Amino acid sequence: MTTRRADQRPPRRRGRTRWLLVTPVVGLTLIVAFVVGLEALAPTVESGDRRVEGVPPLASVDERPCTRQIQEGIAEELRDGFPRAGRISSTQVILCPRGYDGLTVTFVGEVVGDVLPRPGGAWAQVNDDAYALEVGPLVGHRELDGFNTGLAVWLPDGLHEQIEAPGRPGRRGDVILVRGTLFQADPDDGGGLTIRAEELETLAAPLEVEDPLHIPQLIAAVILALLAVASVIWSRRIARRS
Repeated sequence: MTTRRADQRPPRRRGRTRWLLVTPVVGLTLIVAFVVGLEALAPTVESGDRRVEGVPPLASVDERPCTRQIQEGIAEELRDGFPRAGRISSTQVILCPRGYDGLTVTFVGEVVGDVLPRPGGAWAQVNDDAYALEVGPLVGHRELDGFNTGLAVWLPDGLHEQIEAPGRPGRRGDVILVRGTLFQADPDDGGGLTIRAEELETLAAPLEVEDPLHIPQLIAAVILALLAVASVIWSRRIARRS
């Protein structure tokens, strides 16, 4: 008969511990691979040429920041060389809002989100990124082309009524050209960076893009739903037996 000393510890269950660590990693890897695989099988629509016609060229292609730490004179340079009512991009303005503060500018972009009516007019978010002016909504073609960028625009009464439908997933909203004054810190917008529009022209009407049916995703959803129902039924039967 063998005896175990009091200071001897029971053998460790290394195999069980190893599986407790490995199983979640393997499960997570399979889930990620499954999701990536479904995304790779996602159908796309023919994007074609969705470039908006009639967009004037930018007044300047200069995109330089003008923070206090980086050459304060950049803002003055931009202002001095900027033509009246020249077209700007949101990227230019965000990098150096002081360079365009108080100038009359032209801005082209897609109305997205919601048009928020207020006394005397309405606020709108207008994006001028590639999805707005070149390639169309991401939901159709699924081709990444940069980030969403835009500016807040105040549309007085008589202008905001011309907007037919803002952009949504699967729909490009009205693409508009506005002319107005840009404010680095608009007091009527809580100090926000905005454009006070005085003129509005619609360059492109709303465009609906239907997301095609994702057959593999539908099959996977049905299988997972059946497995979930089966697991619930199985667990209830086990609970009744115990």
